[in-house]
Amino acid sequence: MNTKRLTDYIGRNGLVRAWYAVRQHLADGKTDREYDRQMKSRTLDERRLERQRRTRFPYEPLISVIVPTYKPENRYFREMLRSVKAQTYGRYELLLGNGGGISENTNAALSEARGDYVAFLDQDDIIEPDALFHIVEEINTGARLIYTDEDKYDSRKDRYLRPFRKPDFDRELLLSNNYICHFLVVDRELVQEVGGLRSEYDGAQDHDLILRCVDRLERSQIAHIGRILYHWRIHDGSTAGDPAEKSYAHTAGKRAIEDLLKKKGGGFEVCETEHRGFYRVEYGCEVKDPSLYEMHLGNGIRPLGKDNEREMAKFLEANPDVGAIGGRVIDRRGRILSNGYRRDVEGNIAPLYLGRDYRMSGEFHMASLRQEVDIISNQCVMIRSKLKGCMSTDSVKMSRRIWGKGYRIVMDPKMVYIKK
Repeated sequence: MNTKRLTDYIGRNGLVRAWYAVRQHLADGKTDREYDRQMKSRTLDERRLERQRRTRFPYEPLISVIVPTYKPENRYFREMLRSVKAQTYGRYELLLGNGGGISENTNAALSEARGDYVAFLDQDDIIEPDALFHIVEEINTGARLIYTDEDKYDSRKDRYLRPFRKPDFDRELLLSNNYICHFLVVDRELVQEVGGLRSEYDGAQDHDLILRCVDRLERSQIAHIGRILYHWRIHDGSTAGDPAEKSYAHTAGKRAIEDLLKKKGGGFEVCETEHRGFYRVEYGCEVKDPSLYEMHLGNGIRPLGKDNEREMAKFLEANPDVGAIGGRVIDRRGRILSNGYRRDVEGNIAPLYLGRDYRMSGEFHMASLRQEVDIISNQCVMIRSKLKGCMSTDSVKMSRRIWGKGYRIVMDPKMVYIKK
């Protein structure tokens, strides 16, 4: 964390929160060093790539790779072009847009696109040679919007950092931050249906586009590829490494979320959190009948906040597709005991943030954001009363029953409970 960012953070959030932010930054730095060593020691499996080149899919869509440009630096631009040319899937076209703002340039290229799908790539970033291959694998399962994991590459120090291994589609996270970001590929007809990119949201134009696209899709039509296939370049003049330099983008992101929620109706307020570019939706709807919701707490578990149950009930009132919402349980030392469970890319169920200090935001501040979980503890959960038949002494069974009835399950880390 550089001096400029630290000063900005202290000014907005105070010294105590800044202390935990610095601790998180140091933890991230350790992860970055280990990741860079892994990336530097890897070798490309040429036999695997050759097999991909020979592979034929039942459906082989034409993919339009869209690159908005503005005074690109020659060496980085050439590296981007080489990464596209190296793709093992060959049915693509590359379109460059220039002459205006980022949304104008992207829309200009989109207007010339002939592809069935469009892939969004920045002018100085690079993609792995098998990026489009894995995208087409998902397209053949019926996906209309696909995204991959990503990292950053620091050209000044020749190092890879910040590997972002994302969760599968999560509406709550998307209302908190554009975690989808890169690499994004979308059905071209869908992009046209929603009206393309909107210049009034420049800086958060991709977040705005994703919000409008997923609003028209079923969950089964959104695919996440758990591979780092996109490298977001950091260099002099780049804002990838310093989100504080993009305040206009943070305002645009807030407006994009508000724009989507207005269509749903009901009272709400979108607030930027202590972290730039991250948001929290506060719901102001009135809970007309408190008996519609039941709070279940285990022995010795008590809320830290006096308004926890009221806020959780308001969330359920505003989100009828959510069957249960859980709070975070900590011990007396502030270590997380329970924060829900999520399935990883290998299909294993793992606890979220177990044992970490609850005041630290986690990688990419994900631990500070509302998110969907596969399993929630029956020791700290508010459930809809009509779903009380789903309750069980086994949290896994309880959660599966709730999902089985078509409801989502959400964890809210701001609803903190302590086990004494």
